[in-house]
Amino acid sequence: MKSNLKLVSVVAIVFSLAGCASSKVDTSSGFLGDYSMLRQVKDAAGDSVLRYENPKVKRGTYYAVMLDPIQYYPAPKPTDQVTALTLIQIADYMDHGLREKLGEKVKVVTEPGPGVLRVRPAITAVASETAALKAYQYIPIAFVLSSRGKEAAIQIETQILDSVTGDLVGASVRQGAGAKLKNDKAQLTLKDVQPLLDKWIEVGASYLAERMK
Repeated sequence: MKSNLKLVSVVAIVFSLAGCASSKVDTSSGFLGDYSMLRQVKDAAGDSVLRYENPKVKRGTYYAVMLDPIQYYPAPKPTDQVTALTLIQIADYMDHGLREKLGEKVKVVTEPGPGVLRVRPAITAVASETAALKAYQYIPIAFVLSSRGKEAAIQIETQILDSVTGDLVGASVRQGAGAKLKNDKAQLTLKDVQPLLDKWIEVGASYLAERMK
């Protein structure tokens, strides 16, 4: 299978974060299926990421991206602090912003075909480093304790496939945190994580444009 290394790297970085809420990412959501191929690396900003890039890929094959709607995996379980409305707003904001920004920089299509990458992003469960429960027992946006206090942590897993064959081209797992919350009972809003989502969108689109010159 032929692929584009540059494009693979770029799409993965679309979901990068400026900083990590935890020194560990959780690989038990099951979204990617196989996590054994992931390796921890530093991205261009110096942040840690678990990433895989198919070593057999070749440049010059892919000219467009088909972006699946951003999903939660596993299905979210709203709480008093993270309501169903907030979960919908976060997913919609990121999905719309990413499509719009990528559309300014690269060709985005809605149908599979030769030379088209299919990108499957998901917001997956995140747990506190000290928690004993498995990731599936948490909602996709969890509250964790960090050196900055109580904050909302988000984890993004991305699978990149050949849109025709379904062959795996790349994958990544990243984690980051939004704004510090006022207290333990404060309700999370889109505003708390909006700067974080804006950063994902802008950094990813800019990197993609640079690599495709």
